Amino acid sequence: MNRALSREGFRLLLTLAIFWGVNWPAMKFSVLELPPWVFRVLCVYIGAAGLFAIAGRLRLDCRIPPGRMGQLALAGFLNVTIWHVSTAYGLQYVEAGRAALIAFTMPMWVSLFGALFLGEVFDRRRALALAFGGAGLMLLAWPAFAGLIDRPIGLALMLAAATGWAAGTVYTKRANFPMPAVTLTAWQLAFGGLPLIAGLIWFDLPVKLWPADGLTLQGWLGFGYAATVPMIYCHWAWFRALEILPASIASLGLLAVPVVGVASSAWLTGERFAALDYAAMVAIMAALFLALVRPKSIAAG
Repeated sequence: MNRALSREGFRLLLTLAIFWGVNWPAMKFSVLELPPWVFRVLCVYIGAAGLFAIAGRLRLDCRIPPGRMGQLALAGFLNVTIWHVSTAYGLQYVEAGRAALIAFTMPMWVSLFGALFLGEVFDRRRALALAFGGAGLMLLAWPAFAGLIDRPIGLALMLAAATGWAAGTVYTKRANFPMPAVTLTAWQLAFGGLPLIAGLIWFDLPVKLWPADGLTLQGWLGFGYAATVPMIYCHWAWFRALEILPASIASLGLLAVPVVGVASSAWLTGERFAALDYAAMVAIMAALFLALVRPKSIAAG
């Protein structure tokens, strides 16, 4: 990997950590006021429309490569459908900051799947990064561990989100779609959103699509943020990072997201941010350093 691509990947992962991290309390505000299926359908298709608009502005070819529609639909189901359904319902049972911790066990699953299906080398440095990252997540989750066990539905849903996204990450990397990241992301959102529309019709349409009293200012701000910055920029940035970095390295770079998620949740929703969290941050920063800052002799190779 050349140095310019490595720097670009680092910048992408840094912005993803910030914008995706802040999205967790934003989603929490939204799903407390909007039906989960309505919230997810709106977010996914606002994101898809924004990305197609960007592709049009850049004069990119938005056509699906011949013979790739089925693969794109499967990638969309793994990366979009499973993630959005699981997190929308999981956030009703689990605090936003802690939900992010469970969801971002994803790098551990990607490291396993990447070694099995992509042939990515699981060297000592990567294993140590994974160990530090896992320790950091455990430290962050420890204060809420008893609560998570008492709410197994929320725990199961967030684990489903993590493993589904990991499978989608590895599948997308292996499929090697001959498309720009913008159009690849837009089509995955478009395909992945179709089961969400079916869910909306089945679960929410017979009841209500919008709160009778409308949204509070907090709800509007949460929804406005969740439907735009994460759905348009973050999805593009993630697939671009996956395009230029090994899947396991890109996913390990996301370990900073739950740190931002816990910190922003503590600030915006009043969730507890204890002293133990600082030790977790040190462990996760060590994991990121090991995963992303490679010795010159290795980087040159």
